Amino acid sequence: MLLLAAALGAQGGRGAIAGRVTTDQDDAASGVTVQAKDMAGKISSVVANKNGEFRLTNLPAGIYEIAVPQMGVRTARYAQPNVMVEAGKTLTLNIKLMPNNFGIIGDDGGFLHIYNKYANQKGPAPRTRDGHPDFSGVWLANVDPNPTPAQMLPWAQQEWERRRDRAFEGMPTSRCLPLDPTMTLPFFYKIVQTPTLLVHLFEQDPHYRQAFLDGREHPKDLDPTWMGHTIGRWEKDTLVLDTVGLNDKSWLLQAIWLPHTEKLHIVSRYTRPDLAHLNIDVLIEDPDTFVKPVERHVQWLFTPGEEIFEAICSENNKFLQYADVK
Repeated sequence: MLLLAAALGAQGGRGAIAGRVTTDQDDAASGVTVQAKDMAGKISSVVANKNGEFRLTNLPAGIYEIAVPQMGVRTARYAQPNVMVEAGKTLTLNIKLMPNNFGIIGDDGGFLHIYNKYANQKGPAPRTRDGHPDFSGVWLANVDPNPTPAQMLPWAQQEWERRRDRAFEGMPTSRCLPLDPTMTLPFFYKIVQTPTLLVHLFEQDPHYRQAFLDGREHPKDLDPTWMGHTIGRWEKDTLVLDTVGLNDKSWLLQAIWLPHTEKLHIVSRYTRPDLAHLNIDVLIEDPDTFVKPVERHVQWLFTPGEEIFEAICSENNKFLQYADVK
């Protein structure tokens, strides 16, 4: 509910938006980012404090879309269009984040707890003995806060609509099959980095991906697999990972679950601007599925006090009693 307040805002044709962000359980959603996008597409943002309170100031008078990106898997993206900001006034907007329909049963908001626990880390990015940025450690991944829609060819659009209309029944992860090979899901990942090899470890199947950094090329005749074959190269302080040889069984990008063919090609660019963050820009190409490449831009948070654990999907998997596994 929007409530126009008479409080004085910024001067010179500018106003403000203030309020509080809570979950559907009325808990403060501290650490989430609140965005205001104007009609020209310019985005202003602020991070909610420990009480979930936020204040966006110095906004030119006009119409905005107010959004809170998805955080982890518990909450869905919030978006309120056509929000009017008036000059010299503060608009009060209280935001309630609703559950994500594609979340994980049992997720209790732990993502935000971990996110806030490590939010104030400071310092430069560490480096390896050979001078490259060191990506080693445990990271909390997140989704792209402003994802662009995928443009698909007719067959892929029809397949996606079929999945949507069946409530995404039969997704591979519901049957203990491997996860999305784009590595953009909001889970913990552990990176082990050596001069010639970089390994991702994670709790979901198939539990690892290795990227060869020793200068080798992709094999000429690859047998398609769930995670494909990955090689890497350094471009100054950016590590570029190139993945091919993927089968067509996986579903891409959490919450939208796109189809693809064996022509799928994923290029991921890793940069570590500081101690706390790992920025990953992902380009997803498949000329037999997408009209143009799909991009995702995600940021992982360094969580040195956390660890990943053993997880066996088929063990005590009650979901299979109710799922269509044909």
